[in-house]
Amino acid sequence: MLSIIKVSNYLLILLLAIFLIGCVASPKPEDTTLYVKKSPPKAYKGRNVDPALQVLEKDFEIIHNGLHSNEIKKELLELHIKEKNEYVIGSGDMFNIFVYEEPELNVKGSVVKVDGTLTFQLIGDVRVAGLTINEAMRKIANKLKRYLVNPIVSIIPVEFRSKSFTILGKVSLPGTYQITNNAKAIDSIAIAQGLSIGIFEDNTIELADLEHAFIRRGNRVLPVNFIELVRKGNPLHNIPLKDKDYIYIPSALNTEVYILGEVNLPGHYGFKENMTLSQVVTYAKGFKVNANLQKVAIIRGTLTNPVVYIANLEDILEGKSKDFRVKPFDIVFIPTSTLGDWNNILQTIMPSLETIQSAYITNQLLKGD
Repeated sequence: MLSIIKVSNYLLILLLAIFLIGCVASPKPEDTTLYVKKSPPKAYKGRNVDPALQVLEKDFEIIHNGLHSNEIKKELLELHIKEKNEYVIGSGDMFNIFVYEEPELNVKGSVVKVDGTLTFQLIGDVRVAGLTINEAMRKIANKLKRYLVNPIVSIIPVEFRSKSFTILGKVSLPGTYQITNNAKAIDSIAIAQGLSIGIFEDNTIELADLEHAFIRRGNRVLPVNFIELVRKGNPLHNIPLKDKDYIYIPSALNTEVYILGEVNLPGHYGFKENMTLSQVVTYAKGFKVNANLQKVAIIRGTLTNPVVYIANLEDILEGKSKDFRVKPFDIVFIPTSTLGDWNNILQTIMPSLETIQSAYITNQLLKGD
């Protein structure tokens, strides 16, 4: 009887254990994925990074990790503020000029010539380029005093043509255009006759890569997001254009990697799956004698808000460190000396990058692509 009770107790315990195990939820595949996403390496918290690349990228220093959204918004708002400086006259500007109570001297549609002068009755050519409108009015009035008593001159702007911007890349008509009627960023694409389209696998597609498009002003790349500007019509990114602005719209079909700096053949090279830093250097025919291989920058993302990694190429080539896995549109920069901050890097690479891009576009235009 005792044996039967013991067996019954054992069965009861076994059944209870099976029941309890059945109540515990079995782990799901997505639970593991969530855990991986919640626990990335410290440098990647808050960023959407391909888990397959974390093993490689976590070993490299990051010297620039993008701007906070509030910083971008603040900078864009500042770019919308018009400067209070008076307009300076330049070649190509058009004016109507009036002389009080002297209608025969009035001139409509007078254009500032290439040499910076306006042609005026009685006094001939007057150099006005580099002057404000008020200064030009006083200068013309002073010259007219030889012929008139207390002349009153008015200069009315018709069109400001002396300021220009350049837009290259996948637009229908790349080139340099005058800035008229307070043109803004979205107007630059309209002036260039819109984004390029083409035929791919019997479908009409847009050829522009808006994600990597940028505007450069002087030595700065402005935080204008062309997807927000073009696709979403976000007015915050529709900033006023200024003289000498440079706009580049890359191709969506050409998956490339750029390499600049102290290499024998800087340029852009077609991206291949699992491409590494050392392979890109090989495509560029190696590095120069004065190259600083210990501080090589890999710039990823948009130029307006990039992530900049630093790799020791010397250690990679000697097998002391893992190779860096590059991605499409990465820019590899090999300097001659120690790298500074992001602004210094950008100032150094932009002239070379623009030269490469301009040469590529010129080649495409010559080929008729």
